[in-house]
Amino acid sequence: MTNRIKEFKNMVDHLTDVPKKVINNEQIITNSSPYRQKYHVESESGTLGDPNGFSYFNGKYQLFYQWSPLAYSQKPHYTQHGWKHLVSDDLIHWQDLGAAIESDTRYDRYGTYSGSAISEDDKLLMFYTGNTWINTDTQNNWVRIPYQITAYMDKNNIVHRNNDPIIEGTVSGYTAHFRDPKVWKKDGEYYAILGVQRTNLTGTALIIHSKDFKDWNLLGELNTKYDSLGYMWECPDYFELDNNGVLVFCPQGLKSEGNKYQNIYQTCYLMGDKVSLPDTEFNAENLKELDHGFDLYASQTMFSPDGRRILISWMGLPETSYPTDKFHYSGCMTIPKELKIINNKLYQVPIRELDTCRVNEQIIKQTLTDNVYQKKLSQTANEYDFSIDFKTSNAFIIDLFADEDDQRRFRIILNKKKNEIVIDRSTTGKDISVAYGTTRTLDYSIDNEINIRIYTDTSSVELFVNGGEEVFTSRVFPKKSQSYLFLNSVGGTTAVTGNIYEMSK
Repeated sequence: MTNRIKEFKNMVDHLTDVPKKVINNEQIITNSSPYRQKYHVESESGTLGDPNGFSYFNGKYQLFYQWSPLAYSQKPHYTQHGWKHLVSDDLIHWQDLGAAIESDTRYDRYGTYSGSAISEDDKLLMFYTGNTWINTDTQNNWVRIPYQITAYMDKNNIVHRNNDPIIEGTVSGYTAHFRDPKVWKKDGEYYAILGVQRTNLTGTALIIHSKDFKDWNLLGELNTKYDSLGYMWECPDYFELDNNGVLVFCPQGLKSEGNKYQNIYQTCYLMGDKVSLPDTEFNAENLKELDHGFDLYASQTMFSPDGRRILISWMGLPETSYPTDKFHYSGCMTIPKELKIINNKLYQVPIRELDTCRVNEQIIKQTLTDNVYQKKLSQTANEYDFSIDFKTSNAFIIDLFADEDDQRRFRIILNKKKNEIVIDRSTTGKDISVAYGTTRTLDYSIDNEINIRIYTDTSSVELFVNGGEEVFTSRVFPKKSQSYLFLNSVGGTTAVTGNIYEMSK
């Protein structure tokens, strides 16, 4: 509790309350980092967290995110938490509009927590959780009071918050872990889903309803077959796609099962029939992990003007230290992905707009028989699109971010014999959360051919298998000299054809 008191000692309402030299110094430290990404969204300093308010409004894509630009400031340390605001024409090139919401009311004094937005005529309707504490003059008796707050942003990008929250505190049967509203509209009426914790310390979600976005009523818990699934559900996002209902969410507290649930916290999804409203029945299939890598959390989706369901996520995990901390920043966004349902499975496909970042195409056409292909690359920000034919081999290995001797690398193993895909960052570079392991394994039935698409940046790898059927998202922190690609056929002959593109934003 003492740490929390220290954290809020220099809490400020607005960045303008902080000496400019403090802000500039934080940005100078961050800019000195060797790990800054080339085409992924990062904060200019401090922490970047959950994507919020992801939407399309006023002719542009809108992206907000959890933002503490002074999280690493020292002597003195300042705390300031809000929503950062970015806009884009193409989901790739983002313009920074600064702070959209700052923690400057009595309802969000200790944090503007996650929320969402939906476009309605000349307004972007917004809904978020404000975090406050009471009894803060004590050492060990702090009490959290969450507030569910509605607001709107006008076409001048000014946010107008309502004077009173629609829900103050929690409701009977639930603890103060009550947050992250995701709003949608159906049949002319508004609904929102919130992540909550029951008083028996199990996680679930609640659905609320409004006809006018002003007066809201509680419909009840999302009724699934999971009565006990972790201790808290964060960042729930319900949407409907191809006549299916889909819930993407973060059930905290899952115990690992074999190769599943290996990270400190997971992002998962349930898919089934559309949620029945107003009785909140959700007939869904078994829980599945959205991503099989090391570092994905807190996803949010939006419906684009051309009819696509687009997802973006925080590439980072709560309660996890990263090598960028030394440079006074952490976190980035994933690339945006289009969601599709194919063969009753949720696919994540890199958005087509990313193709505009391709430069300097290199064609790969190799037939390898128990031997290794080596290539030095001119930069680490690349896209790889490989078709791999290993009818007569047992496995195929791709080493990214490798040094000249292939002793340090990020390794991808496509093991046809064992029907599994393995990623290994044990020798890539700086250690990250090694207590949770340095490999991830997915049981996956591998045919004689497979397509692999990979997006690398200075400090990240996003791997897409067979058109986005499975995805692995990971942070990596190699040395600058690790600029080689190695391809290795194991147990026979493998043919590899495809392309490497340098990515230029």
